[in-house]
Formats: sequence, C-alpha cells, structure tokens
Amino acid sequence: MKEDIMVAVVGAGPAGSTAAQAIAASGMEVLLVDKKSEIGSPVQCGGFLPEAFELEKLMPHARLPGTLREIPQRHILHRTQLQRIYSPSGDNKQFAVAGRVLDRRAYDRHLAALAASAGARVLPATRARLEEGTVQLSGHFNGKIRPQIIIGADGPHSIVSKAMGNPIQETGICLEYEMAGVNIDAKAAEMYFSARYAPGGYAWIIPLSQDTANVGVGVRSSYMAGQKLSIILGRFIREHPIAAEKLAGGEVLAVMRGLVPSGGTCGAIQKDNMLLAGDAAGHVMATSGGGIPLAVVAGRIAGEVTVGQLRGEMVLADYASRIREEFGAQLSRSVRIRKMVDMAMKSDRLMNALFAALSPEQMKSVMRAQIPVPLASRAWLFSGSDSQD
Repeated sequence: MKEDIMVAVVGAGPAGSTAAQAIAASGMEVLLVDKKSEIGSPVQCGGFLPEAFELEKLMPHARLPGTLREIPQRHILHRTQLQRIYSPSGDNKQFAVAGRVLDRRAYDRHLAALAASAGARVLPATRARLEEGTVQLSGHFNGKIRPQIIIGADGPHSIVSKAMGNPIQETGICLEYEMAGVNIDAKAAEMYFSARYAPGGYAWIIPLSQDTANVGVGVRSSYMAGQKLSIILGRFIREHPIAAEKLAGGEVLAVMRGLVPSGGTCGAIQKDNMLLAGDAAGHVMATSGGGIPLAVVAGRIAGEVTVGQLRGEMVLADYASRIREEFGAQLSRSVRIRKMVDMAMKSDRLMNALFAALSPEQMKSVMRAQIPVPLASRAWLFSGSDSQD
C-alpha cells in the first residue's frame, strides 16, 4: 500500500460508501476503510426508509442519488403504507407514508460493492487512527497513508470529528429486537411515546413481514434515571397496554444496539483537509432518528466536493454551504422541534396534551421537520388533560 493517496474515507456505511463511489467514479484514487469485519453487520438501525417521492417532500431541495430512488427488490424486506403514532394515553393518529424496510446488511454491502465496482479499494476489519496528517491503519490491513483529503463517515464517535476538535455529540441510545410470531398490522410502522415506556424518545414496531417485526426503543440517557435499556424495552414488550397484546408470544431472533445523534450538526463539518458526513456529522433527523437519506445525500455531496477540490474547480469550504442548501433547513428545524417537545417528554400529561393539539396531517408535517401552528404557539402547554403523569 503506497503512502500518498488522494482520498481516505473512514467508515463504510451509507455516507462513506456513497462518497467513495462518487470519488472513484471520477477516476480518483480512494480507500474505503471500515473497522467492521463484515460491512453492514452488526445492524444498528431499524431500517425504515420512506419511498423516493416521500423523500422528495422531506428534502425538497436535495438531489437524491439513484441508491435512494431505486433500491434492488432483494434488499427490501417489506413495504408499509401508514405511519401510526400512539400517545401515552393510548390514543393514536395515523397518516399515509409509503415506506420501505431495508435489509440493512444487504443494503450497506450493496453500497460498498458499488464503490468497489467504481474503483474504490475497500479495507474491512481495519481501524484508522489520525496522527498529524497521516492515517495509521491496523487490523486486517496495516500501514500508514497520507491522504490529500479525509472524509469521516465513521459514526457518532467519529475519530475524524475528534481530530477536527468537535465536542462529543449528544446521542440517543437504541436497543432493538427482531421478533417472530407477533400479531401486528403489517401495513403500519408504529411509534409509541411515553415517559414510562420510552423516556426521552420513543418505542417502535416496524413490520418485516406479516408476523415478524423490528421492535425497539430509542431514548436519551439523561431521561433514563439509571434504568437499563434492556429493562425499558422489556417493559414495553410485556406491559404496554397496546403493544404487549401485539407482541405476546413473540420470540426474539436477533438483538441490535446502536447510537443515534440527536442534536443536529455536530460542530464543524469541514476543517483543513477533513470532511464529515452522515452520523459523524450529526446528519440525522432529530424528530424521528432517521439518518439513511441524509447520510446518502451528504455522502454524495462530500464526494462531489472532494472531486471538485482535487480538480481545482471547488474548495472543501464549499461543503458546508452545499449541505445547507440541500437539507440544512430541515435538519435545523428537526432539532428545534425536538427541543420544543423536550418538556413534554418528561410528562405523559403534557405529551397527551401535545398529541391532542395536532391533527394527523400536522403530525405528519412534524415528521417532515415542519413546524405547525399548534406546536409553535405552545398552547398545548396550558391545555387541560385528565391524563396523569
């Protein structure tokens, strides 16, 4: 392995593989490094991705890569038609959302294979460490490289972000089971809000088939009061007045854990010869925890800006403005919305009041990082409710 290369991409998730593909397709030399022995595994995500026309409404100014528009059918486990959201009182509101539930192992592998086919060199089971402009590689592949540009797509605890001097991101922690033998509505992706069953976040049931589902909970540690996440998820599965009936008799086939950035952009996403994309940059919708579409778009932008820099047609400083143009407003609004409802997250009474104040369409707009009048006015804070905390 020669020491001087054009680009090193750290992390072979959706952002990193997309960036590497764009760079390699332009004829540039790029290494795609990932510490996982098997790209895409272990899975750390529920795998829900809205259909392309839904993504266009979520990010109307973004240019969606083909890997978000046309996903091979073999990588799609299931399709849903509805999103259903439950309040702590058990009331629910639903709205139409066409969604795809991805086989994340296969999808991530697919994206890395596209990068490899374009000419990227992929280095799995290899850790990267940054030292004074060099990248030290250890593991299955060893060596020292000196890239002209480094793209950090290495998750919430990004070593590239740390090297850029960014603070540690605020994150949510997730635990998810794949469960078989459940009695679910296979048409609906469901979210459950409650301080008891999902403190500072929400629980979910995402169908994988007529009788299998990803069942999980994502919360913030500051709301957990010392509880173990496995206890919280177990309580949701066994005791939730609605979900427990659907999940009774279900058997756990797989256990998945992960961290999800919850505070928006992590700080600087470009510094010197370094860029950040995907979870490493905080490119996750704070209203839902959804990060796949933002990661793929950010990876495409990072790849294009990197190529432009190497050709003398752009500068890396253009990266941040390109991100703002394509989905920055939606990302920022999602964080504003999350902060607006933080108070309600601590109180089921307030969460019920907020839920009652929003129509199904307004709730759908919140999921798209739009701020409806009832939420902006905060009138729900003062509405009466018989529900108790």
